[in-house]
Amino acid sequence: MKKALLVGINNYPGTSNDLMGCVNDVQNMQNLLASMFGFATQDITMLADRETTTANILKGLEALVAGARPGDLLVFHYSGHGSQVADPEGDEPDQLDEILCPYDLDWKTKMIRDDDLKRIFEPLPPGVHLEVFLDSCHSGTGLKALPSRNGSYRRIRFMAPPQELDKPCPASPARVAAIRPAKVRVLWAACRSDQYASDALIDGRYGGAFTTYLCNLVREGQGSNTRAELSKGLRSGLKKAEFKQTPQLEGSTKPRKALFLSM
Repeated sequence: MKKALLVGINNYPGTSNDLMGCVNDVQNMQNLLASMFGFATQDITMLADRETTTANILKGLEALVAGARPGDLLVFHYSGHGSQVADPEGDEPDQLDEILCPYDLDWKTKMIRDDDLKRIFEPLPPGVHLEVFLDSCHSGTGLKALPSRNGSYRRIRFMAPPQELDKPCPASPARVAAIRPAKVRVLWAACRSDQYASDALIDGRYGGAFTTYLCNLVREGQGSNTRAELSKGLRSGLKKAEFKQTPQLEGSTKPRKALFLSM
């Protein structure tokens, strides 16, 4: 079984933080999965803008992993704002939880914490292959536009939390040591934890710099790229285009196999 959940959020009501390329990212990834990797349309769930509430994203993630068996391939792709909030449990060395920012973000209970992803993905049985793509910022101090060399649109996918949020719980060495990372087989992040990810106009189409370059590279390689080749190509291409982000690739073993193939 091949299943995917694709989430793209351009609109953030009540804020000045709307983006331009996230829904295009979802459509780009959907086309890639269906045309090159044999995903059936009915097995690809797409959530965009008003559909991307906290409840709907969590429900979609639960449905993605439900009934998963060895040999299954699961894909989760998120394009939208990311941020950091105070860690209330003391299990983060930097005292911050990374979050995905849903359509109904309220900075209190309506958000997707890294703890939520760990809770949902951790129970997956051995042999289930999970590939996660996060095209969002994971840290930073604010949201601002970046001018590019040719003056085209570029905006940061980071939303700064309100200053009045609760203070973090001091990190407890014992709790940090006790927390094991989620068993995510392969994680692709658009940037390092101390960087921003860009929303941009690339070749006349809005999209995340990470997602756009990733999909272009996969199509150029006709789906046979190894993960190491993709990672190297992503870093090289984004650097050449003057994007200030370094994509990250994490996996349970050395990533030698082609994209979406079991490690």
